[in-house]
Amino acid sequence: MKPVRTLIVVADEEAARFLINEGVGKGLQEICVVSISQLDEGTLEFADRPGRSSAGSKVVGRHGMDPRTDLEENNRAKFASHVIEALDQEWKAAKADRLVVAAPPKMLGELRSRLSGAPAAALAGDLAKDLVNVPLNDLPGHFADILAV
Repeated sequence: MKPVRTLIVVADEEAARFLINEGVGKGLQEICVVSISQLDEGTLEFADRPGRSSAGSKVVGRHGMDPRTDLEENNRAKFASHVIEALDQEWKAAKADRLVVAAPPKMLGELRSRLSGAPAAALAGDLAKDLVNVPLNDLPGHFADILAV
């Protein structure tokens, strides 16, 4: 019987690690790391304060405006798109049978909303935990329920 290959993405808002599991009891191997520092400075937006606006020609005065989305949400969304691009490439290279994603809740939501195609169809589970800084040797325990299948 052919072992089930599982691609695991462990991400937060600044880094993502791609891991492969070759089957039950085989452990995890790190195959790729993606960082927010790889994104172009121009793709991330930074503002020191909210913008200003005039209410119109008949109103004298200017008003501060809050951004429709805050900077943190915007950067999270852009990095999530970058992670999904890397996932699409790693998915093809790894020839995995299923996908598992682990990330803090907000980032997990961003990643889930962007998943599509074969990786989305192969999603076997997700974990709402920040595991990016967990050492490689300690990670299999967090995925024991999923990888034991």
